[in-house]
Amino acid sequence: MSELLEIVHNLNRLAELRRSALLDTPPEEPFDRLTRLATRLCKTPVALVSLVDRDRQFFKSAVGLPEPWRTKRETPLTYSFCKHAVAMHEPLVIPDARRDATFRDHPGVKELNIVAYAGVPLTLSGEALGTLCVIDCEPRAWSYDEVQTLKDLAECVMREIDLRTRLRESEEARRSAEARISKREQPSSQSPLNAR
Repeated sequence: MSELLEIVHNLNRLAELRRSALLDTPPEEPFDRLTRLATRLCKTPVALVSLVDRDRQFFKSAVGLPEPWRTKRETPLTYSFCKHAVAMHEPLVIPDARRDATFRDHPGVKELNIVAYAGVPLTLSGEALGTLCVIDCEPRAWSYDEVQTLKDLAECVMREIDLRTRLRESEEARRSAEARISKREQPSSQSPLNAR
């Protein structure tokens, strides 16, 4: 467990997560569209775009999540299955968490009724920021096609995140350049006539 937290708490990973500027932002249709598609294609009641922070997971998009979690849009990290996919940096597929030695006593199983879970890491600049995952309250054998579908949808989520990050950084650079130019173009307070 300490090795898992060491990976989750990795400063480079957390810096990349901050760079995405998605934590604590409102729901947005492009992400919600992808989670809805994940529920339809995988036939699950719940799908999440989950960002794993240092001590919590934040849901950029949550379809089918029960209250109070739907409104809160986050859970403590102790409830997170996604942190395992982030730490492993590969898909995590659990057919029945109640029968899995690692997860049977997990608070997500007991309080959120997570039974079957499949999650794919969302990777930006080599760092896993979170997952696109689907959850079922019944045991199920996840098919190869379902996991591949999640990988394809996760790629779409990452393109959206990458595009937003680049656009935001480009806009910040433009504003900074405009401010420098504006500062250079301002007349000095001392006119040439007063300088004599």
